[in-house]
Amino acid sequence: MAPGITDLPPSPSPPAVKSTATKTVPLASTSSNGHAGGEPGAEDTHNLNLDNLNNNSNNGESTAATTTTSQEDETPPSTFRYTTTKNLRDAQRRVEHDFRSDTVTVPTEDMMQAIIDASFQDDLYDESGDECVNRLQDRLAEMTGKEAALWVLSGTMGNQICLRTHLVQPPHTVLLDYRAHVHCWETGALPVMSQASVTQVHPSNGVHLTVDDVKRHIIPEGSIYFPPTRVVSLENTLSGTILPLKDAREISDFVRSFPVPEGERPIAMHLDGARLFDAVVAEGVDLKEYCACFDSISICLAKGLGAPMGSVIVGSKKFIQRAKYFRKMFGGGTRQPGMMAAAALAALEHTIPRLPQVHALTRQTAASIRALGYTIALPVQTNMIVLDLAKDGIPAAAFVEYGKRHGVTLFPSGRLVFHHQNSPAAVEKLVAALRELMEDKKAGKTLVDHEVSGVMCNDIPYLIINALAGE
Repeated sequence: MAPGITDLPPSPSPPAVKSTATKTVPLASTSSNGHAGGEPGAEDTHNLNLDNLNNNSNNGESTAATTTTSQEDETPPSTFRYTTTKNLRDAQRRVEHDFRSDTVTVPTEDMMQAIIDASFQDDLYDESGDECVNRLQDRLAEMTGKEAALWVLSGTMGNQICLRTHLVQPPHTVLLDYRAHVHCWETGALPVMSQASVTQVHPSNGVHLTVDDVKRHIIPEGSIYFPPTRVVSLENTLSGTILPLKDAREISDFVRSFPVPEGERPIAMHLDGARLFDAVVAEGVDLKEYCACFDSISICLAKGLGAPMGSVIVGSKKFIQRAKYFRKMFGGGTRQPGMMAAAALAALEHTIPRLPQVHALTRQTAASIRALGYTIALPVQTNMIVLDLAKDGIPAAAFVEYGKRHGVTLFPSGRLVFHHQNSPAAVEKLVAALRELMEDKKAGKTLVDHEVSGVMCNDIPYLIINALAGE
């Protein structure tokens, strides 16, 4: 386990609830729109105390309740039955067999409990913000060694806020890997939000950018034809491969010392660290040491970490204060975000210690798949296997179809992503599906080859899919 990861600062205990009254509220059954509930008695139940819970309703109808009122100046606590829903259990079983992305994970019971016990302040109206959001931000700032942090709704929002905060006045250019998420998978936000052009760089080593790649493509001030490089944006991991600390440090040292006109800001270093925890755990490096190479970092909470949603950006206090304006401008002001922040705090505790197991399972599966005759396009270093289906003559539709026959869910791109909720039994089904597919291909059987719709589909030219496998 990487230094700086295992010793997470302890989370403060929630304040005790003063017992002055009791309100018993049976939890309503699950509605057709999938809201929490479940059939009473279907699963284990727990008694929970919540402060300031007054009225509960389901589709506008009040649930049965027995209330004992205390003094007017005291807010009675409430007790209700929380059922571990059938929907959640079903979802947990479903995602065991889902290898499309690590974003498909669902909350653990600890995360659901954290949501119940969360704080409920308004992150805009309340001057001090929300307690759980503040705790999450402080936790990530401390872990990364940065001065401040800011919770945002998504990884795309986090990246684009960071870039917009760095980019003051066009003309300007962002230098990045040609497969970068901020360029390829964020719906063209960079030119829209920041009026920036990009310099796309193909790594000379075929895996990740190096300082020599950056030196060859950085654009200095002075040419009226080419907008100067104002941000170098890197990504770790990218398609499951690691940008090593050595290379990140060399690029950072070069970029931060690159000459700029007097009075101009130095070129900024941004990291799309959506799966940064996967990277530092796998490489065995110190998180703070890695983050010191960058001026801003966006860390996704919903990918490898498995939280329901959200990202956190980290940087200097001045940077984060400015970023708050863009978060509001981009529609990121929220009301009761404490529930999602509380789930993310629980995810940090639950998932980070399990990442080495996820990576080991990925490597073992890669070895089994390679033995079947499949071509693996990139090094398997963390939680992804990128297959070159085109080279192996495997149609995308057949890849998906054979997975479905064996009860596993796959993207047609050939990218396999592992997460903390995949089970060994699901991996056995995956390998069995790919074995049958390869055997049928070698036997000359006709494989289905129709158009596949949806995300990561073959509507996009196949080589582009492989290039953009970082989503």
